[in-house]
Amino acid sequence: MRLGKRITLRDGERVQEVLRRSLLVPAPFVLLGTCCIVLAFFLLVPLFAAPPFGLVGFALLIALGILFASRAWWFWYRTAFIVTNQRIIDFDQTGFFRRHLAEARFDRIEDISVEVHGIIATLFRLGTVHIQTAGASAMLSLRHVPHPEHVHEMLGTLQQTTTATAGAARGGAPVDVHALPDDELIRLRERIAVELRQRDAPNGH
Repeated sequence: MRLGKRITLRDGERVQEVLRRSLLVPAPFVLLGTCCIVLAFFLLVPLFAAPPFGLVGFALLIALGILFASRAWWFWYRTAFIVTNQRIIDFDQTGFFRRHLAEARFDRIEDISVEVHGIIATLFRLGTVHIQTAGASAMLSLRHVPHPEHVHEMLGTLQQTTTATAGAARGGAPVDVHALPDDELIRLRERIAVELRQRDAPNGH
């Protein structure tokens, strides 16, 4: 199942982006697993010529290779920021059967920052994205994100648009609809339609 489908979306909410760590993170472990499998087949003849320990060694190399590769892919795929038009959901896979889930609504975000540290991160344009919410002592963080500056810009744009739209819905400062991009105008129209349906529901319309 795709990670974005594991969350329950609210009215008018849509998944905009799924941000994951760079493929450079699982690559060493996938390579190690591949080497174990290749080595098992390279030693196939001598291993099978020395049963039963040779068969055990062959099976062990295959199992280790599959374990290294699958574990690396599983942790990479299941650790992500799911960005919707209303919030950021942090999936953090900390074990095969253990994960941490947190979220931050755009109207509650106080700061979005990016940290790039080290030669490797600079060369490969990787960084850590930090999300600080109002009244929260802990940050949401995703490390080794490719092109963190672009991610920072994208999240900042979504935050501004969501905050402006929410303010208009609450009767706050008017929003210049002519300045909104087409996709945001469509989202605004859908949110207005949802609000109107909710208001009409108690009256039986």
